[in-house]
Amino acid sequence: MNNILIPYDFSEEAINALNYTKKLFKGLDVCIYLLDVYIAEKPHLLSSEKSEEWFNEMDNEIEEESKYLIDILNKETENFEYQFIINSTSLIKAIKEAVSDKKIDLIISGTKGARSLKETFIGTNTMKIINTINNCPILIVPTNYKYKLLHQIVFSTNYKRPFNNKELKSLLQLSILKDCPIEVINLSEEYTLNSKQKAHKIQLREIFKDLGVEYKKIDWDDSETNTLENYIEKTESELLVLINHKHNFLNRLLEENVVKKSAFHSKIPLLILPEL
Repeated sequence: MNNILIPYDFSEEAINALNYTKKLFKGLDVCIYLLDVYIAEKPHLLSSEKSEEWFNEMDNEIEEESKYLIDILNKETENFEYQFIINSTSLIKAIKEAVSDKKIDLIISGTKGARSLKETFIGTNTMKIINTINNCPILIVPTNYKYKLLHQIVFSTNYKRPFNNKELKSLLQLSILKDCPIEVINLSEEYTLNSKQKAHKIQLREIFKDLGVEYKKIDWDDSETNTLENYIEKTESELLVLINHKHNFLNRLLEENVVKKSAFHSKIPLLILPEL
């Protein structure tokens, strides 16, 4: 993971995501891009000349803040390199451009944002990022979550789709970098796996063969959300990993927790791997 992108609007949530990133990758050589987005909408009551002046003042203000922050961050450590990206477009478009242009390996986002994004990550925009950015892993850092050393990563799957090394790359890297074991848990309501699921599990075992991995079947507890929430609380795990298969239970899981404001999503970071 050489290039990391953090949507950054100077909010507490963005700062928390940055602090989490610094601790997660401490001692490693990475480039961290901070992305600030503002919507360049022309004020209705200003003339074209005044509007241009207003835009220039906004650009200058953001650039000054950004340069000041980057100068401070780059003096903190020799391992990290920081760069700032300022974009006057939509959040999703700006992220897509950055992922492509900067060859981003991982997006790390806080769950809230306000100032220059003119939007909020709560619910709607978190889902927008997850559902729209389908070529890069996304690590969601919950509001107020403070970094803890990884001692266990939980990877939840129902084995209904095949796996490949490319989509699991970020999970493999984190497990190796942090010397952290993985628990693969199966939440499916069925008591036994069918032939396809068994084949996919064998495939996953082959991919994880050089890692410390345990495989468990978790008893269903009312819903996927409750089952995961209870298991994570019981095991005190620090990271939950899901693959964002199209039309899978991830959307139901997030809707259940974000839209209905369940407490689950605010407990530990969530790493979402794109289906590749």
